[in-house]
Amino acid sequence: MESTLSASNMQDPSSSPLEKCLSSANGNGDLDSEEGSSLEEAGFNWGEYLEETGASAAPHTSFKHVEISIQSNFQPGMKLEVANKNNPDTYWVATIITTCGQLLLLRYCGYGEDRRADFWCDVVIADLHPVGWCTQNNKVLMPPDAIKEKYTDWTEFLIRDLTGSRTAPANLLEGTSTSWLVSRE
Repeated sequence: MESTLSASNMQDPSSSPLEKCLSSANGNGDLDSEEGSSLEEAGFNWGEYLEETGASAAPHTSFKHVEISIQSNFQPGMKLEVANKNNPDTYWVATIITTCGQLLLLRYCGYGEDRRADFWCDVVIADLHPVGWCTQNNKVLMPPDAIKEKYTDWTEFLIRDLTGSRTAPANLLEGTSTSWLVSRE
């Protein structure tokens, strides 16, 4: 299969994964389609280049970091426990809003549809745990300061919010920093 590349579609290699995800999102969390792009007019064709130069394409296995990172198995709507940003000794339940490779866009439970406090975290380095981890490990589960006064009974709120929800599986969150990756070897 031939692919073409245009300078307008190339991204700065120094861009962070988050910048790349945000620049390719259309605001709804969906990637923009190539509708309206002028790929045919680009002028550069990798297939032709390889044929003309006698070079061969690098195998997909050379790009494991890209190929694997795309498949994180985290799904929007899954719940997990995450350290509070302003008080890292405490944790709160968050919902995965969207994923981009190893990055998760999270929203603390209790914010409803309010996107202002959504935050990105890197699954490899963030302090993320399956729901129930705080109880099992005697850690404090406390809502963020910004919404503490919103409900009088947070235990009741969490029971209602977590009933029927999907939690992020422990095998995606525990163990080595690469446990969330799907092996493609």
